Amino acid sequence: MSTSLVRIDLATLANNIERIRAELPESLKVLFAVKSDAYGHGIEAVSHIAEETGVEYLGVATVEEGVSIRHAGVKLPVLLLGPVLHSEASVALDLDLTFQVSDIEFAEFLSHLAQQTKKKVRVQVNVDTGMHRFGVRSENALLLLTKLRTLPAVDIVGIFSHLSAAASELPDDQSYTMQQIEHFKSLLAELDHANLLPPLRHIGNSAGLIQYRDRVTSPRVNMVRIGTLFYGYLEVRRPWAKGVNPVATLTTRVIALKELAPGDYVGYGRTYKTSCHQRIAILSIGYGSGISPHLANCGEVWLKERYAPVIGKICLDHTTVDVTNIDGVSVGDEVEVFGLHLPADHLAEMAKLPVSEVLVPALRGAANRVYQ
Repeated sequence: MSTSLVRIDLATLANNIERIRAELPESLKVLFAVKSDAYGHGIEAVSHIAEETGVEYLGVATVEEGVSIRHAGVKLPVLLLGPVLHSEASVALDLDLTFQVSDIEFAEFLSHLAQQTKKKVRVQVNVDTGMHRFGVRSENALLLLTKLRTLPAVDIVGIFSHLSAAASELPDDQSYTMQQIEHFKSLLAELDHANLLPPLRHIGNSAGLIQYRDRVTSPRVNMVRIGTLFYGYLEVRRPWAKGVNPVATLTTRVIALKELAPGDYVGYGRTYKTSCHQRIAILSIGYGSGISPHLANCGEVWLKERYAPVIGKICLDHTTVDVTNIDGVSVGDEVEVFGLHLPADHLAEMAKLPVSEVLVPALRGAANRVYQ
């Protein structure tokens, strides 16, 4: 059985939420992104903390995630951030989940379903301002809103868009992000003039909020969607957003030790060759548990108050680290893969990846999870 363990500090999560909300306008509403099992932190426990700390909305990717939230007893509004299949819609409607819509045909289907079941279906219009994944094109959004207003049993509660490069500080990406924001704000002004402005309007994600705070919280925009920032990580650095801490700590165990001679190769593909006598430790965790292969020969772990570099390729179930300069390492020793001593964003920088690509697969792949 895998020895990997995730410890989730719910008090730190609550503190992160309160810390960030203190920096935002009081009237600004917050949607907490708890998709992908709350980025691996556990959707039920995280949703309870969100409710207790006054978060107004939750965001999920699938109906199944919405089911988990409702089964946990959480009553907050839940937005399905992506499309759902027709076959899933009745379950989502029964659980009072909010649908994203970007075409009139699906909205008509929801309206018919809601009338059959004598319910009201809540929708938010998803607008494509440049992500080109989901959403109605911004130039067609006014027409869609106009048609939606005619549908019985449909309650239009919001409108949103998604930034595609908000974490980048490259000038071209910043210019593109600004264009997305301005397109969305222009659309809101047009809708306001036509008396079609929905109650909730949002475009800012964690990175967008950090880097473009004034623009994604400007008049007519009254909600932000926060994920990685609440979990303790800054995708882009700005002084105002400091003070959050990692919520999750991932650990594993040393399961074997080995002495190597100069010129020995380590692991598949012979990507690492020793230059002297070295002592290595084999850890009971690998890419099968979500550890990024990109950390091969560049990552590190925290072991006995020291950093131990990852050497060789990451294996399916194991990772090798160099412990030559760390005294007293024994089989069974606990190893911090990431956490307070070694934040996941530090590893992400080493692997040249976004922090979520290091954090989420590893947390979701852990064998055990405990809350404290």
